[in-house]
Amino acid sequence: MQRSLLFLGLLITTISCSNKIEQGSQINDLTEILSGKFSSNKQAKEESGYSAVCLVNIPIWDDRPGYWFYQELYDEKNSTSIYNQRIINFKKLDSLTISSVNYIIPDRKRYANGWKDISIFDHLTIDSLKIRDGCEVYFKKKTSTIYHGKTKKGTCSSSFSNKISYTTSNIVISKNKITSWDRGYDTQGKQIWGKIQGPYKFIRVQED
Repeated sequence: MQRSLLFLGLLITTISCSNKIEQGSQINDLTEILSGKFSSNKQAKEESGYSAVCLVNIPIWDDRPGYWFYQELYDEKNSTSIYNQRIINFKKLDSLTISSVNYIIPDRKRYANGWKDISIFDHLTIDSLKIRDGCEVYFKKKTSTIYHGKTKKGTCSSSFSNKISYTTSNIVISKNKITSWDRGYDTQGKQIWGKIQGPYKFIRVQED
């Protein structure tokens, strides 16, 4: 389950007003609806095989160019039980496409629960991050409040099993919900990892 959430794709925003205007409204809209805390608790209660997981997306580095975010997934019952951490950068590629680039964080334990105090990321440099080549997620707007993103087929190599030739991510973002379906395939194109029945469904948590 931990690995099935590996590529979950996503994300929040905050940068200077001038940069936002230059980038365009779609990337601003996308990053705004992605920001916050989400939970798969409802799905875990209603569907077998899914766990209650929290997804938190926090904007960082508002004094640096671009849209940078810290993303963390952890056990809803225990925030110290972390499934995945990453830094994500959003970029506008053209008038229709926005990409999210995933970065591996060095010494990840140091930044555990970093969403509680994002000043910890002030000590982390962009140069120290390792990009996951080929694992970019490409988003396109489907309606006024829905974005669909996916990786390119065959480009994102597995980082945890040599039996998996490549992995794919399929993500749908709406105002109060994020769904992510991550799957792994062998050299013959047969799915050998990830959920068969469908994606994880994260519902926005309304916090006081």
